[in-house]
Amino acid sequence: MVGMQTAQRPEEETPIARQDFPDAAPQQLSAEKTPLASLVHHGEAVEHDRPLEEVERVFREKHVDYLAILRGDRVSGICARVRLGALLGSRYGFALYSRSPAIHAQVDHPLVFSTTDSVRYVLGRSLARDAADFHEDVALVSDTHQFLGLISVDALAQLQSKLVAEQMEQLRRQGEVLQRQNIDLFHVGHAKRQAQGLYEGLFETNALGVALLGSEGAVQAHNRRLAELLNLNGDHIAVPSLNGWMDEKDRLRFRRMLASHGMPDSGSGSTVQEFTFHVAERGPRLFHVTTGWIQETSQVCAFLDDITEQRALELNVIRQEKQRLLDTLVGGIAHELNNKLVPVFGFAEILGEKADSESSQMAKMIHKSAGEAADIIRQLLQLSKPDSGVPRRFDLGGLVEESLLMTKFQIRESGSDLRLNLASDEVFVMADPAKIKQVVINLVLNALQAMSEVAEPVLTVSVSKGAAGAVLTVSDNGCGITPENMGRIFDPFFTTKGPDRGTGLGLSISYSVVRQFHGEISVQSQAGAGATFTVTLPEAPAQAPAAPLPAKSAAPAIGRMTRALVVDDEEVVRLLLQHLLRSSFGSQVDLAPNGAEALALTRKNAYDLVISDIRMPVMAGTELYLRLREVNPTLARHFVFITGHPGSKSLQDEISSWDVPVLAKPFTSATLADVCAPLLKDRIETAVRTLEPPGVNSQAAPREAGGSAPWQGRESA
Repeated sequence: MVGMQTAQRPEEETPIARQDFPDAAPQQLSAEKTPLASLVHHGEAVEHDRPLEEVERVFREKHVDYLAILRGDRVSGICARVRLGALLGSRYGFALYSRSPAIHAQVDHPLVFSTTDSVRYVLGRSLARDAADFHEDVALVSDTHQFLGLISVDALAQLQSKLVAEQMEQLRRQGEVLQRQNIDLFHVGHAKRQAQGLYEGLFETNALGVALLGSEGAVQAHNRRLAELLNLNGDHIAVPSLNGWMDEKDRLRFRRMLASHGMPDSGSGSTVQEFTFHVAERGPRLFHVTTGWIQETSQVCAFLDDITEQRALELNVIRQEKQRLLDTLVGGIAHELNNKLVPVFGFAEILGEKADSESSQMAKMIHKSAGEAADIIRQLLQLSKPDSGVPRRFDLGGLVEESLLMTKFQIRESGSDLRLNLASDEVFVMADPAKIKQVVINLVLNALQAMSEVAEPVLTVSVSKGAAGAVLTVSDNGCGITPENMGRIFDPFFTTKGPDRGTGLGLSISYSVVRQFHGEISVQSQAGAGATFTVTLPEAPAQAPAAPLPAKSAAPAIGRMTRALVVDDEEVVRLLLQHLLRSSFGSQVDLAPNGAEALALTRKNAYDLVISDIRMPVMAGTELYLRLREVNPTLARHFVFITGHPGSKSLQDEISSWDVPVLAKPFTSATLADVCAPLLKDRIETAVRTLEPPGVNSQAAPREAGGSAPWQGRESA
């Protein structure tokens, strides 16, 4: 078998085009999947030793150009019709070669392929032959080298054309895929640039302080806002660690919080805690710290917000809510108790005047006990709604000096170093000096008690002018206030002292007094580091009018019959007022349990005076007054309110604007006479006063033993 070529499978085939992108990787073409057996043109073959004349007859009968030459059941070559013709067609060719074996007519370089060879390999070997061998058929054998047939070069050329077409289509698709991938890469790069810009923008312009922390809390990056919160100068000041601004106990909590991130069971959630930072020139500041774990960089992202002022406002709101609740509770109790004390107070006074000496003495004792009960109720009201007293313009610095003189003994006994800092100019405020003096004394005594265990106590009292008005500060270096007690120090009856050292009312009353005069009181403290109480009061105008003192007026003699209407939901109070009006003025007195029935009586009868409780069922006294002002304005100008407690501040202000006398329960007969006498003069004088109503609010008498001065309409109870 001269020139016989056996097809060998290459060790490695090079793919058409292979990329790193999955969508661009070439797939096997359909032409490559074509079975080689389907390309067989014919299966004609002759034995290797068959004479050429018989081979020539086979060519003529089968009409083929190539025959396979077999040696047994294996292919040993390919016999070409052209080559056979050249041998037998010569001048003596038939005579010389007709009996020669078939192998004398085989081609020089026959190709034999196995069905296990790839289509690409078969095409490459077959179509790469030179011109002399290009058109020869190739033989195909099975994987066991059994002859299957011959494949013409035309069939291989057609398969090659199909393969090229499919390759071109695949390249086109790959080009489209690569183009899409290039566009996607552009978008990814653009999105990355946008994300980077967004990150930098959010990081640097964030309203919160932002820090990227390592596992030990070291600050690896931070924004400008964090530098501002920590009072650092410059935009790129290095912040080594946040621990340096904290107390030791807060450092431990902070380290535990950082350690909780990055653990297998920590998840991706955030943690929120509050820490106290000691900021240069600003003192202790409360920070709200939110931390989260960044998985990609193994960092902790911390957001910091200074909530010192927010917490102070929240505490103030809570304190005001507690105060409003106390006002409501105390007001209701005072109203009910005062209603019950009115008959006790009044009838005890009447019995004392009419009974024998022994019974009179008992009546006086009842009267005295009722007066003491009324005083207790007034103290309770003082806690929630302090009396306005007599406000006047005074120098706060001078009052502080007077207050310190009153506590001079306690300061000396405590061994405290007093440091008094007063403004160079006078600081005037408009308030009741006695009540403000009580506030100063309460704060000083509270500071002295806080320093009882301090070796070198220092008491600092300062008075200055601030942006919000006059400022009084009382500071100590005592035991301070724990965070859990900070929100309760102004609560009534709350105290950390022993039962023999305080009742817990001093700071509560101070808070009420300061609030009454439109001021504010706050505290800054840390456990073991002392406390500073700050009282801010509005400054008084340059020329504030002096408050008039109430004057007592004598009840005029009324020498004719008058008619009065008493309205109260307590029957015993109605009967008492009926008796007092009859005995004092000889008046005819009608009674009504509520405003609705009283209004009906005013339509039937003419009255010279109406005395009405404020808080009643069905119709309140205020609604009765407003109805009378519409339908009977003359009678409305002869109206007196009595009350155990007038109610809310807004209601008090509204009643004050009406110029209607208000008599506080319990009251004495003399106080009742002083208020009612100006309204029960004869009809002629009443008609004259209709043109110019008298200022009856100034007719209230001062406090008497066991009694109560009338509540002035324009002042809070």
